Amino acid sequence: MLLASAIFLVALGLRWLHFHEVALHDPYYALPTVDDLQYDAWARRLAAGDGFPDGVLYLGPGYPLFMAAIYALFGATLPAVKAVQVVLGAGSCVLVFGLSRELFDRRVAAIAGLLAACHAMLVFYGGTLMTVNLKVPLVLGTVWALLRAFRHPSFVGFAISGLLLGLATLVQQTILLLAPLVVLWTLFGAKSDDPLVRRSGFAACFAGAVFACILPITVHNAVTGDDFVVLNSMGGPNFYMGNQRKADGTWQVPDLGSRLRADNPDEMQRQLEAAAERATGRSMRPSEVSSYWMARGMDEIRADPLRWLGLEIRKLGLHFNAYEVWNIRAVELSQETSWVLRLPLATMGFIAPLGLLGLLLSRDRWRALVPVYGVILVYLAASLLFFVLARYRLPGVLMLVPLAAFALVRIGEALLAREGRWLAGWGAALALLITVVHLPLESSEGRMHMAYYNLANKYRELERWDEAIAAYQKSLRLVPGAVSTHNNLALAYELGGRREEAIREWRIVAEIGRRQRDRGRVERAERHLEALAAERPVRTP
Repeated sequence: MLLASAIFLVALGLRWLHFHEVALHDPYYALPTVDDLQYDAWARRLAAGDGFPDGVLYLGPGYPLFMAAIYALFGATLPAVKAVQVVLGAGSCVLVFGLSRELFDRRVAAIAGLLAACHAMLVFYGGTLMTVNLKVPLVLGTVWALLRAFRHPSFVGFAISGLLLGLATLVQQTILLLAPLVVLWTLFGAKSDDPLVRRSGFAACFAGAVFACILPITVHNAVTGDDFVVLNSMGGPNFYMGNQRKADGTWQVPDLGSRLRADNPDEMQRQLEAAAERATGRSMRPSEVSSYWMARGMDEIRADPLRWLGLEIRKLGLHFNAYEVWNIRAVELSQETSWVLRLPLATMGFIAPLGLLGLLLSRDRWRALVPVYGVILVYLAASLLFFVLARYRLPGVLMLVPLAAFALVRIGEALLAREGRWLAGWGAALALLITVVHLPLESSEGRMHMAYYNLANKYRELERWDEAIAAYQKSLRLVPGAVSTHNNLALAYELGGRREEAIREWRIVAEIGRRQRDRGRVERAERHLEALAAERPVRTP
């Protein structure tokens, strides 16, 4: 209890300090971004008692339900959600301690808990409105509950495990792939003296609890959307995005032959549906749209299987790579607003090689580790099927933390016992794993222009014109011809009262628009130039 309390306090302290820093310096603190806009809108509806929007859901319902509960208790403010996440994140570190204690000993559990407490990405995500903040504790809780259920089988234990997995599935349905693995292991793999009938009862309790969590959403989709969709309808589009011809293993917006607003999930959903209906010449239900994009993804694979095989190898590397792939917020930028993130915290580059080494060193315990293996494999499979993002892979790679702690303890024992041959052999294996994990497969170099662009947009929402202008300028230094960045920089100049700079930027927007044959851009730029010439500001983008 003392160790668990210490880990909780260390984790809570780091997360609260980071929360304080972002509250002071980060423009994202009180503003929703991308998916958060939908989650916030849904949560407000739920807190008001209006339920989910009619129709088939296209985002997981778990996170808006979580937000709605917080809104009902503390008021509908985004900082309230982040404050609760700080405490929940600290609790997740105790869960890492607990499941590590279940698998190994107190030494391993203490190191694993501290690694989780000081995990840079866990600290970073606590200051964001992202589903990973709820997904992580639910997945960790599921694994711990399964470890205990397999060690001390009971109907209640399996029901609790299923309930936690069901709740985690409501946040993101990827983890549902664990359910059949657990059922099969319960029936045929787990070492147990219980007869098959009793084990079947355990499996039924587990599966029934999972089903009970999911069923209300399936019914909602069927009743209000007139379609059978288990949870949400983005499986097919995500599969296509991850396997299309231009895919590189990370999140890539599909080319739909029209200007797609990637920063707006509602618009993306409409564009995906419209493109599918144009191609088929008929109206389509959400499940049919998903099936259409799944088939398109399979067509891309069949068209060039060697390209796809290379893509899968790259996804495998990215999944365990030290680089944290992002598509909305870059941790590198957040380090500028929070000194906590500049501390020497634990990173994927440190945990992954040690965790993979621990995976090898703990092979004689493989039966006990089956739930851990299952989560690692499920999230690896999701990366291979779709694409790699840091926040998507995090629950899976967190399973490496107890294994990394075990490896550190075993290395320490070998050093004390002067096991030279063991250290030489496994030291070489560790060196190889470190090299592989740090291969330069991806970097922020080609992405930072979007990070600065997103940051500038937030400053602009807050009417902090000078900071918005500086961030847009940094983005343009990286990608000089980005018309959207020039457009928003022109707006920031204009609304900030810098007339001459605004005129110059709107002329650039008009010029790029003419080159790209984008009549809308040209007309908008000309409208602003006319207003500026008459010295009356135009406030519509």
